[in-house]
Amino acid sequence: MGLIHWTVVAIAAASLTLVATSATHAEPASFPVITHHEGVFNGEAVRYRALVEETVTPNADGELAFSFVTTAYVREDAGESATRPVVFLFNGGPTVPASWLHMGAFGPRRILPPADPADPVTDPGAMADNPHTVLDVADLVFIDPPGTGFSRILDEASTPEIQSVMGDARAASNFVIAWLEAHDRMEAPVFLIGESYGTNRAAAMTGLLYERINLEGVVLFGQALNMVETTQRARNALSYTTNLSALAAIAAYHGRADTGGLTLEAFINEVEAFAMHDYLLALVAGNTLGEDEARVIANRLERYTGISAAYYLANRLVISKPDFRRELLRDQGLILGMYDARYAGPAPEPGNPPSDPFGAVAGMVPVALERHQRELLGLTLPFEEYSFRGPASADWDWGRTGGMTGGPFADYQHDIWIEQAMDANPRFRLMVGTGIYDTTTTIGPARYLAAQAGYPRERITLREYEGGHMAYTNEEALIAFTRDVRSFLTAH
Repeated sequence: MGLIHWTVVAIAAASLTLVATSATHAEPASFPVITHHEGVFNGEAVRYRALVEETVTPNADGELAFSFVTTAYVREDAGESATRPVVFLFNGGPTVPASWLHMGAFGPRRILPPADPADPVTDPGAMADNPHTVLDVADLVFIDPPGTGFSRILDEASTPEIQSVMGDARAASNFVIAWLEAHDRMEAPVFLIGESYGTNRAAAMTGLLYERINLEGVVLFGQALNMVETTQRARNALSYTTNLSALAAIAAYHGRADTGGLTLEAFINEVEAFAMHDYLLALVAGNTLGEDEARVIANRLERYTGISAAYYLANRLVISKPDFRRELLRDQGLILGMYDARYAGPAPEPGNPPSDPFGAVAGMVPVALERHQRELLGLTLPFEEYSFRGPASADWDWGRTGGMTGGPFADYQHDIWIEQAMDANPRFRLMVGTGIYDTTTTIGPARYLAAQAGYPRERITLREYEGGHMAYTNEEALIAFTRDVRSFLTAH
């Protein structure tokens, strides 16, 4: 699975402020839409308003080109707005809206998947109030990039610009500044939360914003900054060693690993220690490794991952993540989910493409979002105009990032912008969260990113949650994630 397909069903609600009236919009009278609500978040009664607004921003030539339709939730009884954090949230794709973070984790209402991944989704529209959102301590702005959601590219000639790492980040950064100015919040502490490719966007935006606004921190969830480790190129030893702990955790979940009675955390740590020492040395040795040494490694791999030593010996001591998802429960005729490997479903017939067993949960997001837009946000725009995907991701221009050349697989030093912000602002902090059962952006590369960071380790918060790519679909993980984010936002 390539980077461009992450976060498959991402639909975000909309909210914004019309900052440029000279641009044409299909529904000029539709925005802003402002509604008032009450909720109980983190045990605290909160009065807030929901803002669905349009903000039009310029392209690199200064011409109005990009229409952002975004959804914001702003607390009405918060007191001094200059000290209250504003959080900007976005998903990845790179061209999908913010629907997952909106309807899965941080919005005032959320989807309700079955608690047990083995249970079917019987009600795709199951939704409830979300008491775990951090709206008690921060205002939230969900960004749908142009071409996604109700956001649009107004100037077709600007499409190639928005389909690039820096063009996308520049447009989103211009939106952030426009929103802060329109709402008189330029002095407020600002945080970015990006998921999947949104973590790359967050890093690039950090480089563009840290000298212009009071940017105090970034949360990366399902981080993709070091893609070279995450994606497993052939013969890339690190790409197999850093991913081994995730495979082991998944095998343990399905009862196929020998954990030796260890807790999940202790088991993951043991596997990581093996992976980054003995296993890494064995893979680097390649065909110079002796047969007896190879068999010792293969036996350890069988114990940790539930895949036979014979398989490893026949495949140069490695298994790719797609092959692992097919092999682990092959004897039961099942294949594991890519985004959340707790989910298993019937393996496809030979020649047929696999369907992700997590897909039924993903299908809940558009159903919930349409209902949420109608019932809570008061939107009358036809939902069929809501775009689940923007311009073709296959045409994305990865260009030059961080002074390096190449695409997401050759150039993984996206965290150079984080380093610049750390150097400039002693208050700036980074949080990285990862789903333990995710097979796209895995826990090992996140740990490796933190270990290799060119800034103080004490300014990084590293967290792992028992779920998949969107770990917050597991309510226990959601509670832990929002608790950690709340602490991150309020730390001094």
